Amino acid sequence: MKKIVLLVALSVLLLSATALPALAQYDWDADVEVGDWFLYAPNLILWESEEVAFPPFYLQYLQTYNESSLMNYTVTDVTGDVITFEVVYHWKNGTETTSTVEENMTSIESSLMVIGANLPNGAEIRPEYSILDMWPMPARYLNESIMLETDTGTRETNVLDHDSNIFEQIYHYTYYWDKESGIQVYHAEHATDVLNENQQMFSYSCEVLLIDSSTGVVLPDLTGPVMLLTLMVIAVPIVLMHRRKKLHI
Repeated sequence: MKKIVLLVALSVLLLSATALPALAQYDWDADVEVGDWFLYAPNLILWESEEVAFPPFYLQYLQTYNESSLMNYTVTDVTGDVITFEVVYHWKNGTETTSTVEENMTSIESSLMVIGANLPNGAEIRPEYSILDMWPMPARYLNESIMLETDTGTRETNVLDHDSNIFEQIYHYTYYWDKESGIQVYHAEHATDVLNENQQMFSYSCEVLLIDSSTGVVLPDLTGPVMLLTLMVIAVPIVLMHRRKKLHI
């Protein structure tokens, strides 16, 4: 029973969570329009485990990152806080599939693909919530706004960099959004030697990079000094490849 509760809790946290009222203290208008498209390159940097089958039940998107080369998000509808995307996945085997994704910018149930445009430093991106009314999780706030060089010039970028402590297992997340539009330009996450519901150990690292768009917004220059610490943190699990079995990617 304990394993089932743990698995459900992890799934709730990493895939979705209890719906909460919308965040109303900021203007959550994203500067995107129907027809805008954003091309992302996903990358599974690392997967290592002697025991855990890939992908874990609550990290199914890692398989998408491993088996696809590109993901193209096209805006098909903008209604209030909800942005609807048609997503075309370009798979490494040469095939394509299409799905529809709705992103509610203020809902805990959605990912962080898009947030409000021009949000100030310290803006609450996701509110405090509780997993199954048993495990409180803190609110998440924009850490800072930084100026980064891109192929289209210097752009102001919002940053969220945080750890989630899930039953004493630490998962680290980094997000960058173009401040003017609110669209995500970079996402990375990793965990090192975390345990699943069966107390089996695994490590992983992945990232998603915006490489092209119809609006001219692209991934910031990752060689700048502002990003070096983030990249170093993400790269730490890679050294583990020399001492444990890894997935061939």
